[in-house]
Amino acid sequence: MWRSWTLAIVFAAIVGPALALDDDDDAAGWRPQFVAVAKPADVKAAYPPAAFERKISGYATLACVAGSDGKLNDCTIFKEDPVGLGFGAAALQLVGKERIKTKDASGAPVAGRPVKTSFQFLAPGDANPDWVKKPTSSALAGAFPTAAIKAGRDGRATIGCVITVEGFLEACKVLSEEPQGLGFGQAALQLAPQFRMSPKIRGGKPVPGGEVTVPVVWAGLANGGVRPAGQSLVLDPPWTVAPSAAQVAAAWPTAEAGDAPTGHAVLRCDLDKRGVPHACDVISENPMGKGFGKAAKSLSRSFQVVFESDQAKSLYDYKVDIPFRFRNPAGPEGRKLSKPRWIRTLTIEGMAQVYPEAAAAAGVTTGLGAASCALTATGDLVECQAVREEPAGLDFAAAAIKAAGLIRMNPWTTEGDPVEGLRITLPIRFLWEAPPPTGEGDGAAKAPAKP
Repeated sequence: MWRSWTLAIVFAAIVGPALALDDDDDAAGWRPQFVAVAKPADVKAAYPPAAFERKISGYATLACVAGSDGKLNDCTIFKEDPVGLGFGAAALQLVGKERIKTKDASGAPVAGRPVKTSFQFLAPGDANPDWVKKPTSSALAGAFPTAAIKAGRDGRATIGCVITVEGFLEACKVLSEEPQGLGFGQAALQLAPQFRMSPKIRGGKPVPGGEVTVPVVWAGLANGGVRPAGQSLVLDPPWTVAPSAAQVAAAWPTAEAGDAPTGHAVLRCDLDKRGVPHACDVISENPMGKGFGKAAKSLSRSFQVVFESDQAKSLYDYKVDIPFRFRNPAGPEGRKLSKPRWIRTLTIEGMAQVYPEAAAAAGVTTGLGAASCALTATGDLVECQAVREEPAGLDFAAAAIKAAGLIRMNPWTTEGDPVEGLRITLPIRFLWEAPPPTGEGDGAAKAPAKP
C-alpha cells in the first residue's frame, strides 16, 4: 500500500495560472484540519527510552474519534513500526496535544467522525526523505495532456513510486487520475524523472526510502492559453537499442563530478529518419553544473527507436524524453530491474512453436516453466538457464528457454538505466492452443506500430 509519505509541493507560475502538486485532500472524502499538533519538545519527551538509547527511529498511527471540542478521543493504536518498542504508547501520550477544527469546509460539525493521526520519532542523526529537486512550473505546463487541452479540462493524477537509496523515484505507477482517459496519469509519470529527494537516513547511513505518493494537480490550464505542441511527446518509447552499461560508466563526468556518488539528467530530443535522437535539450540535471547533462547528450546517439519502414516520415511528429541515472564507476553497481517492459511478446503461434512435445504427448495442456536469462543492450534474453518447471519432467523449463529467445525487453528503463548485463527470472505459463492457419511467423508479436 502506497502510504509512507504523501508529499505536497506548490508551484507558482512566473506567467499565467498557478500550478500545483498538492495533497489529495478530497479524493477519499473529509480529512481533518489540524489547528494544534505536538511540538518537537513534546515528541522528544515522549520518545520511548529503550528505542532512544538504541538510536532506533519509528512511527505510530492512531485511530481516533473527533470530539465536539476538537479533541481526538477513544484513540487506539492502528499501526506502529517497529513493534514492541513503545512507539504506539508514546503516540497515545502525544495525541492529547492535538486539536482539529470542529467543523468541516462546508460548515458541518465533525464530532463523531473517525480520524487517523500519525507521529514520527526520529533518532539523533536520522532523517526522512525530503525534496531536493522538483519539476518547474514550466515543466508541469509542458506535461499538460494534449487531449485535456482539446477537451478544455483541468485534472489531477496521483502516482506511487519507490524511493531509491540515491533519492530517485522508480517503479512508478498511476494510482488515480481524474478525469480518466485524458492522459493525466501518463503526464504525471512523465514528470517522475525530474523529481529528486534526499535519502532516508537510518543509523547514520542512507537506506532505501520506502514508498511515496505524489499527487499532481493541473489547475487553470485548460483555458489558460496552453496550446498543443507541434510535436507529440513520447514517454518510454520502444527502443531498438540503447547504451550499454559500459558506455554509461564511461560517460561519467570525472572532472566535473569528482567523487559524487550519483547524477541524473533528462533529455528532450527530436527523432531523425532512422529513429535516432538528435537536437537534444537538457530539461533536467541534478546536481547542476557537474557535467551530467553533457554526459547524457554524449550517449543520445546510441539510442534508436523501433518503427515500421513506412513510418519514417511520421517520426518528425514526435519528441522523446530520455532519463539518465549515472552512478560513480568507483562505487557499487546499484542497478536493478524494477519492472520489465516487453517490446516483443509470445504469440499464439509462438506458444505452439515452443510447447514441449513431451507435455503434448502426455495430453498435458498447461504448465509452468521458468528460466534465468541475461539481458543485452538490445533487450534480448541470452545465456538462459532452467530454473523450475511444473509439472516436472515434461520439458516446460526447456520450453521457457526457447520462448525467451522469441521475446524482447525495452533495453532502457523508465528510471534511466540500461538493462544490459542484468539478469531476469522469467516464469511462463504455457497453454496449449492450436495456432490459426495464418502462414509462417516468427512466433513473436510485433512491436507497437508507433513509438
